[in-house]
Amino acid sequence: MRGDKEAVNILVSLTLISAFVFVYSDIDVLNEILHEILSWCARVGVALVLLMVVIQSRMDVFRELSRELGDRIDENLGISGLLGPRRHHASCHCHTIREGTSGFMVQKLRHDLIKKIYDGVYQVNVENIGRVIYNVAPRVDSLSRESYNLAVACSNEFVLKNIFCFNPNCNQVCYVMEHYEQNFKQWLQENSLSDQQGKNLNPECLQILRDVLRGIGYLHRVKKRCHGKLNETNIVIVNGRAKITGMVNDISKTHLDDYSDYKHLATIVRRSFETEQHDIPTELKLFLTYISKTEPSRLLNIENHPIFLSPLQRLSYRVIAHTFLYFGKSKRSFALALNAKLGECDWKLNVRTTGTFVMVLDRYNHQGNLSEKQRKIVEYKQTAISFMRFCRNVVAHLKDNNVKRDPGRCKKLTVKEVEEELNGYWPEFMPIVHEVLVEHGHLMVVHDAVLK
Repeated sequence: MRGDKEAVNILVSLTLISAFVFVYSDIDVLNEILHEILSWCARVGVALVLLMVVIQSRMDVFRELSRELGDRIDENLGISGLLGPRRHHASCHCHTIREGTSGFMVQKLRHDLIKKIYDGVYQVNVENIGRVIYNVAPRVDSLSRESYNLAVACSNEFVLKNIFCFNPNCNQVCYVMEHYEQNFKQWLQENSLSDQQGKNLNPECLQILRDVLRGIGYLHRVKKRCHGKLNETNIVIVNGRAKITGMVNDISKTHLDDYSDYKHLATIVRRSFETEQHDIPTELKLFLTYISKTEPSRLLNIENHPIFLSPLQRLSYRVIAHTFLYFGKSKRSFALALNAKLGECDWKLNVRTTGTFVMVLDRYNHQGNLSEKQRKIVEYKQTAISFMRFCRNVVAHLKDNNVKRDPGRCKKLTVKEVEEELNGYWPEFMPIVHEVLVEHGHLMVVHDAVLK
């Protein structure tokens, strides 16, 4: 250490001078004064040497503490961006970003460090986050900064995580975000929305739609914000689940903003079906109309809409809805609203055409203990509430031996086959039932364990 050697040289020089004066001086007073001065200088020199040794040995610790303190201050201020070069450790897995870099890239990174190698080239290391995606945007791009700030403030499994940002140079900002496999536009190029007949929706598509609705609900109700620019490219897929990104609304949302996000989502789905040149299934068409026009406050239970439920859950839903109709406090209002929205349908003809549940349909005609008047009361009508009762009775008689797809076969119907049969009789029924239930304050959450 250069400082240590210089201090020792000074101390030795002062000691020699003191000794020389002490030996050759004949003046006692001068000798005493010089002796005290030199003794004081010697003590100061020793103290300086010791202090420099301590400071030099602890310098690395001080640097680490300063760096950690700076990080803590950034976190407390809500600043996730690291805006300067950082100390580089040889053990880090690094990636180089050149000044002209733009667009999206994927890289496995470790340690949250940034080191400038030379002009225009930076080394980036991200700790304990695995694979990430980073986007380099112009520094003057206010939308990218706004979107980043919104995403950093969110903590939800259906909103893409933004990890941090930094400036690789004076003209650009690099935004580092959670890794995703593809966006929804790319997903559509590899997957179909429904089967070739257009009857059954792709379960993965329904899962994506449901996840996006959850993300929108989080923004609206928890963060009091709206997305503002929902499209196919800022819906991304992470491990088979959808997340939203690219939010642009950084001001308190208005009542109309709630509508806009749901309308944008409905437009995305409709446009996707048009691209595939497929007709939108009836139930999905009603669902898209529902989220586009319904008061957003009534969409609180949208993730439990029948379109997202499994066959067993849908059968459970039919039974529970029937219970609300006949035993709820507002059963009269419920029945009137359901009949008014659905009108009448010749669903009984559809039942007789397929022949699967004819025995349930004609059950009361074979009960000899009923009078003609009683039989007219219990027989099924063409109304929606009568169809609801029929569906409940189908579920109740599933264990009967006379309920089979083909009377010549002994194999009973599966839950999926039963639900497909009932839905085929009246496709508009389930989405309208959900709307009426929500209007009457029933937020239903159905689990597979309801029916065994």
